[in-house]
Amino acid sequence: MKKWRCTVCGYQYEGDTSPEKCPICGVGPNKFVLVEEIPDDLPDKEREAIQGLLFNVSYGLYIISSILDEKLNGMVSNTFIQIANTPLKASVCLGKETLTSEYVRESGVFGVSMLGKDNRSLISHFGCQSGRDVDKFKTLSYITGEKTGCPGLLETLCFVECEVEQTIDLGTHYMFIGKVVDGDGFSKEEPMTYAYYQTTQ
Repeated sequence: MKKWRCTVCGYQYEGDTSPEKCPICGVGPNKFVLVEEIPDDLPDKEREAIQGLLFNVSYGLYIISSILDEKLNGMVSNTFIQIANTPLKASVCLGKETLTSEYVRESGVFGVSMLGKDNRSLISHFGCQSGRDVDKFKTLSYITGEKTGCPGLLETLCFVECEVEQTIDLGTHYMFIGKVVDGDGFSKEEPMTYAYYQTTQ
């Protein structure tokens, strides 16, 4: 059975052809791409059991942004983490088919706006539509990063800028490891976590 991924929201579907409509964000079949099958050394039952354990990992929610040829784009992610202190380094994993991933690969920079509990509307704004169709930043207030030019959303907790030092191919995703070069704080609200978002929908 083939696997298909929605390039707008990340929903995955199994079938001989892509679905007529994404049940999550509503886009049509032209927004689905065939997922490359990557060999897994674990038996299905064992893999599913381990995957269940990984659901206990705590995640934050972020808007990852970038700029290319003066065009801005951003997407929702829960994979941003700090990985070193001296110098400050952080990483993020983005799906290969996303426009933001394309921008980061070509520009070598990304920004991270950290979401608070009051930023629920930004999750649907950046997660349920594609930058290939709309300018996601057109109606929002943001600053332009002094070091990278990436946009940072003013209604979020804070914003950091990163310059990519290494890109790792993970099959369906790229991991971008970046040096943190600047940042600004905007709010002291509590951070949005993936668990909080799921339990308060």
